[in-house]
Amino acid sequence: MRLPVLGEQLLSGESGSAPRVAGQFDGDHVLVPLLSDDPRPVADQIEVAVALARPTGAALTVMNPFDGTDQASVTYDPEKVDTDAVQAQVFDQETGTSLVGEVRRTRDTVSGIHSTVRSGDVDSLVLPSEGGLRRVRTGVTAQIAAHTDCDVVTVNGQAGYEQVASVLLAVAGGPHLGVATDITRSIAMEYDAWVDILHIVGADPDERRRQHAAELVDDVYHRIGRPETTTRWMLERDDIAATIAEQSRYYGLTVLGAPTKGRLRRLVAGSTNQSVRSDAQSVVLSVRNQSEE
Repeated sequence: MRLPVLGEQLLSGESGSAPRVAGQFDGDHVLVPLLSDDPRPVADQIEVAVALARPTGAALTVMNPFDGTDQASVTYDPEKVDTDAVQAQVFDQETGTSLVGEVRRTRDTVSGIHSTVRSGDVDSLVLPSEGGLRRVRTGVTAQIAAHTDCDVVTVNGQAGYEQVASVLLAVAGGPHLGVATDITRSIAMEYDAWVDILHIVGADPDERRRQHAAELVDDVYHRIGRPETTTRWMLERDDIAATIAEQSRYYGLTVLGAPTKGRLRRLVAGSTNQSVRSDAQSVVLSVRNQSEE
């Protein structure tokens, strides 16, 4: 299904300068900690993790950590287990408990997950949004993401990640763009989805800014490598977050890089990423490239 026209379409063409897309998604071992008793964010987490793992044949580990009690984890072969089967095996919708796995003991959710990342050679972590957590204390997702030694994908926005027909990749440069681009490509391959690359340059950009934006989007476009199902767009708007959130209604999934401002600056000036996650009308993946921070 072809999507609504967003604005000024960028002309195709090779970028003549060095790549501007930093970072790379390895996706050899994906870890999914179940931190919510709400089946909807849990289902979204697992759907996203399987979509990332299956195209590369990565190991997929689902763990069920509890503060001061048992945690269960089990590793699946994504080539042999489909999404529905994984969901049915690891989460009982009626009891809200994990059904299978090796039982371990941990004294703390955050340190237990960090330990699993280190001991299991995990390179990618799929987390739920903070707003969807009921089992553990507020702030645990941020603590896990800030101190783990792997890439982090946080599943935000509206719950209900299903068969994805289209993906909006909002690009802005920065250290997380390469991982966000690779993750978008993996999901597009998994679902044979259409991808729209969107870059917002602000109202009335000068020619140098416009050229830089075109080259950045070109680099992302060629890195995805699916020209028949990928489109590039550039919009001139003042309110970046509101524009992305508004466009998210036309897509099954929106992908963007994690915040790059410090915590204090985000409190004072706000965060585009946080605003999009709060206002988006589709599932949002916020992607953090830990190795580049």
